[in-house]
Amino acid sequence: MKFGKKYSLLMLLLILLAMATTACASAKPEGRIVRGNPAAPVTIVEFTDFQCPYCSVGARTVSAMMAKYEGKVNLVVKHYPLPSHPAALPAALYFEAIALQSPDKAWQFYDAVFANARRLVEGEEFLKTVAAGVGADMARLEKDARSPEIYKKIAADKQEFEQAKYDGVPVFIINGKVLIGAQPPAKFIEAIDAALKK
Repeated sequence: MKFGKKYSLLMLLLILLAMATTACASAKPEGRIVRGNPAAPVTIVEFTDFQCPYCSVGARTVSAMMAKYEGKVNLVVKHYPLPSHPAALPAALYFEAIALQSPDKAWQFYDAVFANARRLVEGEEFLKTVAAGVGADMARLEKDARSPEIYKKIAADKQEFEQAKYDGVPVFIINGKVLIGAQPPAKFIEAIDAALKK
């Protein structure tokens, strides 16, 4: 099934929820799954869109930073699905729904979707294939991906992003230092090293 009117309506619902949801303007990871050492001194908060090619590049850079600074850096993902990317919202819903089952499976889903982002044009069937491939409980996923809890979480992300007036995705907040766009690894290294020195 292709993404169409159903997800246009879901995006409208997300916008309405964002208007009704109160959210802190600072990026904090409460209620989020964490990749890497939860006690790491450096946290990267990533605002992303699964269908955005720049976000895919950014995700690869963050993965390299996680390996370079193993144990010292962790990652929290937040969502800003663009209206022009019809697969972005359902992918975000799937990620958060899988996270309720298993953080490890959610991160496997994250990696697999970004690694095969061109296949998002195949529609929800692609997301289901990836979710099944990481071992998600598909019946529970179907229910959780449409739950008000998940929609409110993404709506809060959207509101936080817009209140901060970021200029497009991806956005990376490294212990308060903001990097916008698919920045080169050197920029991440500079920000991480500075954070580790504090």
